[in-house]
Amino acid sequence: MIKLEMTGWREGLEKVSLTKLQMDILQISLKVSKSNVDSLLDNKKVIIEIESLDLAQEFLKQAEKIGVNCKLVLD
Repeated sequence: MIKLEMTGWREGLEKVSLTKLQMDILQISLKVSKSNVDSLLDNKKVIIEIESLDLAQEFLKQAEKIGVNCKLVLD
């Protein structure tokens, strides 16, 4: 299992895009996706477990583009 840590955000973070990105790539529900974004905006670290390294890397690449500071943690 791969863990993706969203550790913070940069000015100009695209909140709606981050919610949609979680739903589209990671198949996370709207409710959980919004909660993750709200937690991130409250300066809380968000950890998402992802089964596929390819999906994790794609999410990471797209999230970085929209203003999220994140990293992969391989177990």
